[in-house]
Amino acid sequence: MAAIVKVLHIEDRNRLKDSPFIGLVFDETIDITEQRSLVVFTTSISPCDGQLHISFLGKFELCSGDASSIFDKVKDILNDFQIPPKKVSWFSTDGTSLMADRQSGVGEKLKSFCPLVSEFHSISHRRSLLPSESFTSVEYARKYQNIIDAIYRLYGSRNLENQSFNELHNILNVCGIDLNCARIVHWISNLRAVETIDFSWPTLILLLESESAKSPIANGLCLELKKFWFVAFTKVLLDILPIFQKLNLFFQIEDLDLSMINPIVTASHATLQAQKSTNGQNFQEFLNELNEHPDEDNESRFYYKGVELVDCSQAQLQDFELIKISCLENVCKSLQDRFPSSVLKVISSFSVVFNPKSYPSSLDDICSYGEMELRLLLQHFSHVLVPERASNDFALFKRIVLSLSHLSFRDLCVKLVHSNSEMHELFPDFTVLAAVALVMPLGSVLFNKISQVKELQKERSNWEITAGDLNDVLKIAIDGPVLNELDFSKAIHYFENRREPESLVSEGRWEAQSV
Repeated sequence: MAAIVKVLHIEDRNRLKDSPFIGLVFDETIDITEQRSLVVFTTSISPCDGQLHISFLGKFELCSGDASSIFDKVKDILNDFQIPPKKVSWFSTDGTSLMADRQSGVGEKLKSFCPLVSEFHSISHRRSLLPSESFTSVEYARKYQNIIDAIYRLYGSRNLENQSFNELHNILNVCGIDLNCARIVHWISNLRAVETIDFSWPTLILLLESESAKSPIANGLCLELKKFWFVAFTKVLLDILPIFQKLNLFFQIEDLDLSMINPIVTASHATLQAQKSTNGQNFQEFLNELNEHPDEDNESRFYYKGVELVDCSQAQLQDFELIKISCLENVCKSLQDRFPSSVLKVISSFSVVFNPKSYPSSLDDICSYGEMELRLLLQHFSHVLVPERASNDFALFKRIVLSLSHLSFRDLCVKLVHSNSEMHELFPDFTVLAAVALVMPLGSVLFNKISQVKELQKERSNWEITAGDLNDVLKIAIDGPVLNELDFSKAIHYFENRREPESLVSEGRWEAQSV
């Protein structure tokens, strides 16, 4: 196994050496022993055919979870795989606070080390559609998280003959949540978990009420679920999380249309901003369905789905409005951190310049097309190309691209990067830009590989293997090998060279024992 992995890593180093630019993708993980690790992928291209390669470099243990420790590990990995910092053009992570923090995160530190790098964080988590860090400054959000956690731990694993409880149980299976694991479950950013709580709410109230007399936990949970703020916060999450689910699905598309990235992110941000002043659909429907019943003391009681809500009044509604606005502001900031406007402009500019289907239909309209976008790209990547030459070549480049309207964005970029292509020789600066665009870490293949690592790591408890062996297992499972393509002679050569010193040591020990 080690010999096969050695061959695969040799191929990785050769591939990374040949690729003009590299994309880095990190995922910080914490196992049941609270050991932090960094899962690392790279994107690269072959100059021979312009094909994209996604390589799993490994799972690397971290001394601590602070940004400096992660940054030091990143530098070690780049050095070990002989990746020059100047070739790193994209950096993407799972969007954790240490990774994405603008002032002191790993991304900012990496920019000082890799002068070309642009940082963006596509939403690649199957379960955490929105980073839980988005809610940490909202005090009630932490309490809500604990309530949800208690409900799932109390009823999620029970086999009760009720559809609502079957749904609670299904969430654990569908989302791969292990309640026995020491890791915190981020229920608050999991749409399926929140939807199920909303769907099960009336049934949960009835069951908790029936168990309240003999269970203090059930009594406490019943009271919390009846509170206006709990139901209202659930509805606000149901208005927020689907926006991130759509983004999540969009970024899993393999042949992603780059021209759509800026519009869909901008539209998502605008929708979230609008919810600060006008309620989202779910929250507004909840308010409309509240039934007010004045009592003898001229105070109102509010009912929802036949249940009397606790702590429900106009004053509570006004106080909750502040929580809703704070939550939405944090979520909007999280989206901006994942997709900085400057990077969105760069991505949109790539689409304008290199997508034949975006070009005008006639030569008469092509003169001024893309000039502003090209200037932005030339400014951003000025130290890896010749801006003046690219500007002079742009008129001819556009005419040729117009004649290639049948090609897709990726097809044109591949044609430019291909070392035997006429366009490769004719437009050297556009070849550089095309190579940068091709290693952008996006698409379903990358998403599936990241998900595969997560799934295999969860199964580790069933394997009696060391951390080093785990890395080998992960590498073989994720990156191959395809048996008919593996160079077994290299693997055998490595295995034999590794065996020789061990054999000599063993023979020496045997001779010493004989004497």
